Amino acid sequence: MRLVFAGLLAVLTEVAGVGLVGTAAWMIVRAAEQPPLAALAVAIAAVRAFALLKGGIRYAERLASHDVVLRVLADLRARAFAALAARRDPAWQSSSQSASHADALSRVVSDVDAVQDLLLRAVLPAGVAGVVGVAAVAGVGAADLRAGALLAAGLLVAGVALPLLGNALARTGPASAAAIARTRGEVTESTVDLVHGAAELTAFGAMPAALAEASARGRRLARLEARAAAVTGLVTGVAAVVPAATAVGIAALVHGPAAPVLALVALTVGEVVTPLAAAAARQSEVRGAVERVRALVGDRDVARVGDGDRDGVADGPRRRALREPVNVRLRGVTVRYPHGVRAALEGVDLDLPAGRRVAVVGSSGAGKSTLLDAIAGRVPVDGGRVDGVPAGAEPWQVAGGVFADAHVFHATVRDNLTLGRDGFGDPELRCALESAGLPEYGDRLDELVGEDGGRLSGGQRQRLLLARALVDAPPVLLLDEPTEGLDPAAADAVLATALRAAGERTVVVVTHRQADLARFDEVVTVEGGRLAGPVAG
Repeated sequence: MRLVFAGLLAVLTEVAGVGLVGTAAWMIVRAAEQPPLAALAVAIAAVRAFALLKGGIRYAERLASHDVVLRVLADLRARAFAALAARRDPAWQSSSQSASHADALSRVVSDVDAVQDLLLRAVLPAGVAGVVGVAAVAGVGAADLRAGALLAAGLLVAGVALPLLGNALARTGPASAAAIARTRGEVTESTVDLVHGAAELTAFGAMPAALAEASARGRRLARLEARAAAVTGLVTGVAAVVPAATAVGIAALVHGPAAPVLALVALTVGEVVTPLAAAAARQSEVRGAVERVRALVGDRDVARVGDGDRDGVADGPRRRALREPVNVRLRGVTVRYPHGVRAALEGVDLDLPAGRRVAVVGSSGAGKSTLLDAIAGRVPVDGGRVDGVPAGAEPWQVAGGVFADAHVFHATVRDNLTLGRDGFGDPELRCALESAGLPEYGDRLDELVGEDGGRLSGGQRQRLLLARALVDAPPVLLLDEPTEGLDPAAADAVLATALRAAGERTVVVVTHRQADLARFDEVVTVEGGRLAGPVAG
């Protein structure tokens, strides 16, 4: 209903604008005949009224339309994030380790924002143009049938034919919306790889090749967008000329004092439909984004978006981690990243029986984090296999935890722990915080933590991520430097409580601290992407 109300205000705004132009034009034409001032009194009052109405209603329409769109976006973002956090659908993730979550979140944000474009620049303007156009054709046709027919033809060309042409051109050809979206995704992936993988790329001597490929992708995207902009500009330019041509045609067709009035009314109405051509050119891209959002949150949730029910988020995903123990085995696992000269992991064999405690050590860039990502199914395996995932389950349901690229959101402690999932009571959250060495936040669950945990210290940020992993820990708990940023005494205490909280689960911990190794059944050394050999703990 809010969107309908905003549309009604937009229609009234355009009607006031047309009335203002028409009345002002009639008053000027009539004044040229030098009638008594009383004959112009009604027109003068009408011009003032239309001017005030147009400004006032336009302001109200902007408030109403942006209110409904922001409500939709707030609701949809919450649903999309909750669904993404629970599902971790591979279709929304990059094939690169460093880009996986960043690229997925980036695409979710841009796709959800596309809904704003759909509502503000397509749905609302199209509805307004249709209502105003029909009313204008009827009014002009009542004054002069030929002028009404010419106006109808001009509106159909500018508001229907040219938008359809722009949409068709955007869907086909080398600069199609699909090609631009695909290339933009490649550029985003390259950028995230460079930013987050700079150390690894430099260590393996792959930085020059990565920079060259990223630059090539950027130039290709610029060329495609320039072509698309040229097409959109051409269609939009023609659409802008059509109302002027229609107005000139009406002025030439109609004789007498009505000619300038009808011509200016036609020109004003034409400006209402002109933006539709540019909006239609983007519809292919926007349609794809909306379809991806619909696939993520589900048709039912999309239908409910914007209905004002903020509690809908609580109806979302529930706990998904498996409860039964599993035995995970890596056999000849090889992982390669884009631009990499050598494999990040090569021929890795590792057994992780249920309940096993394994520490992973090695130099920086040796492949320790990639090993955890391979176990969790966060990166594609180029060779070998990961066994032990039960039938019907996904890798992330079996293995998960704290990873090197884990993100802390600008939200409350509670939201960062639950990630939009329901079914977690405050006692569970407090227990996870206590096990992670962060008991002081047990009574501060609704406190904001800042952008990427900016209000937390480095050690608190890491312990919050550990608590998130312990809230609903999977059978194989993977922890990448869980005590980073803590002093030795605090690190020992946190690791001890975290291992106790893990219970009978398998735990794999990446660590640089020699003092931690005595707590593990097995110590695995990774060097150059290979296992240098397990050492008994």
